[in-house]
Amino acid sequence: MAAGLATLHVLEEEKLIENSAVLGADIINSLNAMSSKYEFLKEARGKGMMIAIEFQTPKSFKLKAAWAMLEAANKGLFCQMVTIPLFKEHRILTQVAGHGMNVVKLLPPLMLNQKDRDHIVSSFDRVIAETHQIPGSIWDLGKNLASHALKGKSK
Repeated sequence: MAAGLATLHVLEEEKLIENSAVLGADIINSLNAMSSKYEFLKEARGKGMMIAIEFQTPKSFKLKAAWAMLEAANKGLFCQMVTIPLFKEHRILTQVAGHGMNVVKLLPPLMLNQKDRDHIVSSFDRVIAETHQIPGSIWDLGKNLASHALKGKSK
């Protein structure tokens, strides 16, 4: 009981719920503002700090061909190509929302501050920008992921 009451006290005292609503909406709006810049980015949505970033088939031929290669190997593989550099290079832990889905979920802590918010948005911006650079290091990762996915299918 004491731990539960202490948790409720901290949530209320530090206004963590209100903070998560404001910063979460700000992250979602900032990511959605990038959708006009990046063909792969469909939308960001969520509530508070529960955020989903959905990716889609791009329109330009070169990007569409690269997307099709990954999808043929394993549906939803594009998201793995996003989550790995977010973690390795930017230390942001994300996860693919489900098998065969092109959605990445982000669940940052409630005590996130403005500096953390800026880091998340700029990191997503960099990683998504890299997905639009073909050839590029992120697509080398994509080819490697596709290769392993195809090997797994043949067994």
